[in-house]
Amino acid sequence: MTFHMGNKSSSVQNIKEEQPVSTNNDKNKESTYVDENKESTYVNENKESTYVNENKESTYVDENKESTTLIWFDPNIGSREDTEQTKQQLRLINDYVTFHTDLEQCITFIQSIHKEKIFLITSGSKASQILPRISSFRQIDSVFIYCMKKNRYEYLLDEYLNIIGIYINLDDLCQSIKEQIDLVNKQIQTFSFFDQHEKSTKDLSKESAEFLWFQLFSYVIARLPRNQQAKQQMTQICKEYYRGNTKEMKLIQDFELNYRSEDAIRWYSKQSFVYRLINKALRTEDIDLLYTFRFFIGDLSENLQRQHEKLLSSKEKILNVYRGAKLDKEEFDKLKENQGKLISTNGYLSTSRLKSGALSFALKPTKRVDVVAVFFHIQCDITKIGKNIIFADINQFSAYPDEQEVLFDLNACFEIESIEENESLQIVKMNASNEGRKITKDFIELAQKETEELSVSIVFGRLLCDLGEYDKSQKYFQQLLNDSNDEDRAWIEFNIGRALDLKGEWNEAREYYDRAYDQMMQNEPARIKDSAHILNNIGNILRRQGKYTEALDYHQRALEIREKVHSSCHIDIATNLNNIGLILD
Repeated sequence: MTFHMGNKSSSVQNIKEEQPVSTNNDKNKESTYVDENKESTYVNENKESTYVNENKESTYVDENKESTTLIWFDPNIGSREDTEQTKQQLRLINDYVTFHTDLEQCITFIQSIHKEKIFLITSGSKASQILPRISSFRQIDSVFIYCMKKNRYEYLLDEYLNIIGIYINLDDLCQSIKEQIDLVNKQIQTFSFFDQHEKSTKDLSKESAEFLWFQLFSYVIARLPRNQQAKQQMTQICKEYYRGNTKEMKLIQDFELNYRSEDAIRWYSKQSFVYRLINKALRTEDIDLLYTFRFFIGDLSENLQRQHEKLLSSKEKILNVYRGAKLDKEEFDKLKENQGKLISTNGYLSTSRLKSGALSFALKPTKRVDVVAVFFHIQCDITKIGKNIIFADINQFSAYPDEQEVLFDLNACFEIESIEENESLQIVKMNASNEGRKITKDFIELAQKETEELSVSIVFGRLLCDLGEYDKSQKYFQQLLNDSNDEDRAWIEFNIGRALDLKGEWNEAREYYDRAYDQMMQNEPARIKDSAHILNNIGNILRRQGKYTEALDYHQRALEIREKVHSSCHIDIATNLNNIGLILD
């Protein structure tokens, strides 16, 4: 049996993605000029849990939006008088908590988790049942033993290195869990890398594509509307997610009533619901949640820029900052493999002016053998960087002013200069680099030239689709459509149709294409040139459906328009001719 704390519902749907095939010898196959689309490797994992309430079971879809999952395994937990109090106390520490009485169900649940760190609590008597079964699971970060006879189970500390401690008092257990969660939240870091030798975005490696995604995201998010409606959407989602969590609900209410744009850095540094949800969304590229938080993300970037201006006007020319971390061995190996390349963090990067503090954090003792102690030394040439990378001293806003924290905004880009080993410590030296901004600028200009779409917001959604992220592209454009005031609705509907088209959902795609076409034709003056894109894509759908006569008509109409507005060697004309050839072949 599984008990789950928290009453949440996910708006994310799992949509099976299908990739169109591209060849040259069959009428039902793609044009060789159609963009190559790669299948997305990002699958939103909705997990089912059973929540027991008044002896009635109900099953619902649930998803953890934070970075850690707290699991308690004990077959006898349901019979304890203080169980309900324990549940509530734990949820104040970590919102996502599950309680398991069945060993096999517990292990199955653990195996289903891939994006979060797991903290496991179990009794001393049951530790010998579950720990041998899960000792090799990478998602298990920490184990806590809760029992009445500490001495009896101390031998487990030598057998399992991820056991943090054995506790006979609930308050001591909760304090230890809180300390470990705070530690993990500070350490969790994922990176994106860019190989400067890759010239075409259509041929980017997965890692380089992710790098570009984050560079472009930070550019786009600052240009999305940050109005009262956006704030209400954000707070409503947070209320729904944290329903029943009294601690977080009080903070959300405080945010709703008292938040001002200039408070963004202070709210982020609190490490409350804002900090946790945004960082998890960035790390997992949760486009729905990131769009929901556009209001706050935009404010935070604006505030960091304002503080960055103070650094630019100061006499300081070179800034040295530091960060200590315990990285998973796999993540560290990626760093080693990408020396000399550009790197960005998938989120905000917290550093310190204090070398000693970062060093002590990196050298903090651990029994884990699968982590590497890393000390980052980052040098920033303030004069050279200018406004291309945003970072700021946030002491005056921070809940921990003694840390002398310097926070880097989302677009921060670095070059890995060297990685050296000093006894048990890996020292990574990096230099802040302007190259990330240049790469983003070049990509936007190229994309706008190819598509003649002037909106960067639309270019961003198209990038998601070009990288094979059809689900994310569709959701992003749907959000844009729902909230759009100034954006080009015809292009938005066209791009929703394009994402559906590339997933093989042709009937739904056709509906969006038709709406986009009607809007373009109703425009004053009619957008004849733009409509050729829609006619061409509808022709491709009809060809795949075996409706060759109709398909030929649409491609000929698109070709007629393009021959009037383009030179004879334009790629759009070549695309149309190729598509007609596939029908007549």
